[in-house]
Amino acid sequence: MDLANYFASNVPLFSISIVMIFLSIRNLKVRKKESVLFLVFTMIVLFLSVVVTIEKYSQKAGLPILGTVFTSIGYIFRPILLYIFILLANMDQVRSKKFYIILGTPLLVNFVIYMFPLFFNVEGLAKLVFYYEPLMDGTAKFVRGSFLNFTSHIVCALYLLALIYVSTLRFYGKHRRDGLVLVLCDVIIIATVLTEMVMDRNDLLNIVCEICAMINYIFIMSINSSKDPLTNLYDRRTYYEDISKYQNIVNGVVQIDMNELKFLNDNYGHEAGDVALAKLAEMFETSINRKTMCVYRLSGDEFLILMYQGKKEDLENSVRLIKEKLDKSNYSAAVGYYYYGKEDNVSYKDALKKSEELMYLDKEHYYKDSGHDRRKNN
Repeated sequence: MDLANYFASNVPLFSISIVMIFLSIRNLKVRKKESVLFLVFTMIVLFLSVVVTIEKYSQKAGLPILGTVFTSIGYIFRPILLYIFILLANMDQVRSKKFYIILGTPLLVNFVIYMFPLFFNVEGLAKLVFYYEPLMDGTAKFVRGSFLNFTSHIVCALYLLALIYVSTLRFYGKHRRDGLVLVLCDVIIIATVLTEMVMDRNDLLNIVCEICAMINYIFIMSINSSKDPLTNLYDRRTYYEDISKYQNIVNGVVQIDMNELKFLNDNYGHEAGDVALAKLAEMFETSINRKTMCVYRLSGDEFLILMYQGKKEDLENSVRLIKEKLDKSNYSAAVGYYYYGKEDNVSYKDALKKSEELMYLDKEHYYKDSGHDRRKNN
């Protein structure tokens, strides 16, 4: 095997991979989950580049067993690469475990099918999917055994559809620009897979996926820069940006202020306060209609939910869910909300003021009913 030619032909891949490894290790302590996934993704890409090289070498050298082993490995790992890319594309989204289990099932089927060619001594299985046929000139020829050889292609196609699906979900809600980068990556990867199928190649997806992974990495970092690191909600700066652009289509406001955060910090430490704020943020985020609503953390214990061209019942339902979750938790928060339509002739500033008044009224009721001194505990 010509190692010099291998390294020379993969210089772009190595260059991007080195950058990705450096960035992932650099952010390992801060964003462990994302960094580990990017590292695994990069390692698989590099591994597949070796697999492709060995496949080509085995055909030229007439080594059918070596070719069979590494071709099977290639078919198994290529869909895994796309599966991990889907995970990377969803790092900042909430998905159920069931979603990822169902999504991962084709990988198991794909693995079982491409184990068949490794049963070299079982005639029926060895040539069922694919096999290498030794030729008179000392080389080996790749031969498709049956339609099962296209299993990896089918699984990759399914994952491309899944990638398109999770990408289009980002176009719901106000931050639709977040989906543009992923859609671009989708188009590039789909074009690459189709090119490989038409040209019968298997060496393009590695470098393309690594490039798209880098784009996605930069994309995730840019999203994170607009979010509060503690709660993962959109921060005050993003709120100002959004309200300057979309104020005319806001028709619902919810203001929330946590009760007794100071008491929690003073008696149980600021770490307990941080835990409380993070849990409250999760309650709010899981209670809203994400197609029309966004949650922002404006300051320490102040949160704001804006609804963009949504329905009154959606706003009321979200507030109801938030209050139900608060009642079941160990925390308390004052909530005030206001809905207004075009016919109401109410400005955004008026709605903000009205929701704030209702929120403070709710806070007064809480401290009156609890008997706590608001000045000492808030």
